Amino acid sequence: MRLLTEYMPVPEVSDTVLKDKAAMGAGDDAVYASAEPEAGENRNLQLARQIDLFKTALISKLSGFPHAARWLLGKYSDRTTVDEQNEELNVPSDADVLLSENSKQYQLLRSLTYSSGGIGSECAEATVMLSDSLIKFPYAFEDLVSLVDIILYAFREQVSFDDAYEFNPKHADIINKRVEAAVNRSKSGRTGQSGIIFDERQQECRLLCFSDRELNELIREIVLMEHKWLHYRKELAAVNAKLVLFIANQYKGSFLDFDDLVQEGNTGLLKAVDRFKYRLGFQFSTYAGYWIRQAISRALSRSERVVRIPCGQVAAINKLYRSKDELMLKTGAEPGIKELADYCRLSTDEVNQLLSISQTSVALQSSDEGEEEPSFAPIDFLEQQVFNPSFKMIADAQLERLLRNAVDGLSPREAKIICAHFGVDTGQQKTLQDIGNELNLTRERVRQIQAMALNKIKLRYGEQLVSFIG
Repeated sequence: MRLLTEYMPVPEVSDTVLKDKAAMGAGDDAVYASAEPEAGENRNLQLARQIDLFKTALISKLSGFPHAARWLLGKYSDRTTVDEQNEELNVPSDADVLLSENSKQYQLLRSLTYSSGGIGSECAEATVMLSDSLIKFPYAFEDLVSLVDIILYAFREQVSFDDAYEFNPKHADIINKRVEAAVNRSKSGRTGQSGIIFDERQQECRLLCFSDRELNELIREIVLMEHKWLHYRKELAAVNAKLVLFIANQYKGSFLDFDDLVQEGNTGLLKAVDRFKYRLGFQFSTYAGYWIRQAISRALSRSERVVRIPCGQVAAINKLYRSKDELMLKTGAEPGIKELADYCRLSTDEVNQLLSISQTSVALQSSDEGEEEPSFAPIDFLEQQVFNPSFKMIADAQLERLLRNAVDGLSPREAKIICAHFGVDTGQQKTLQDIGNELNLTRERVRQIQAMALNKIKLRYGEQLVSFIG
């Protein structure tokens, strides 16, 4: 739920748009005329007004398609995230309430449409109620673009943009390009759930109480409103591009290059553009500055460590180290885990966990290239198991030579018993009983011969062989 409330701003619905839907449906000229900037407004406020107006108009037009409710239910019905503010009370957020209401209204409209054929006052009333519920939903930027893609892809065969509507040539070019882009994205699967939603396309079309001409006009207005909304959104971001450069310049010399800082700042700027509410009376540059700084600071926190730590944990770690410095100033000694936990009002396990994840990583290999005296790295002190060290090879050769000399100093029968019992040169050890059967001796006699042979080896080479043990 946190993602839905954080990344989906509730649109400020324009009273003019909601009260006079007929005026908006008459054509895009009325909407464009109402978006003209007022005298005395600064540029950011003008663009914010136009973004809000066209976005609200687009949502109003999209709410005329019951398929939008089905798409929203398919995308957000299986969400498992919960708003942190309502987690303890287990209270559903506004988005959950709206999803539940959309589901109820959509099922009601389907049942009435299939029972009465889409004719009657009850069906019309259910359509209006579903449309009002869809208008209130907090759409994200990706939601609106995906909905337009899916609607254009689903109804491109039922709708024909002919010359009877007297399109402006510029508008006709915009519509054709937008429909082509929607088809390409739908075929590549980037619109999401388009095939699932419209697998019953013929039955779903019964939910639309529009003639072909009305459907044609509605889709045309949707494309043009989306075009204007995206145009002013892009223009507002371009006007404030220097603000991103100014803020990113303050973070130069950090873990990221300047180009990466600007890129992260632009993502924060786009979030500010989508969430800014000009009716509250705040300056856009002030509002956008917080989003830009947050995006850059979070990018820095992600890149400064090899293993990424969540932003909430980074804040807790910083608080813990500030408290540690304060205690050192007060007491003059480094505080222990218990004192630190009591001062920060945390448990000892939480303090130990924060201290463990706050440890910095060390590069295994040294990166001091080109220096006359490069510093040592941890890899220089680790034993390499890939190859055998030279001293081990020398020791193996010396041990093999000593064993060969020790065996050569024995009698033939003693050498055969020692080699057979311990697997020298054969790799297969035999029992004393098997050796006795081969030599026609008893097991006890073989044991006695072996003991005498070992004593000879011990007397001649004992001290030298002991050095190889350990």
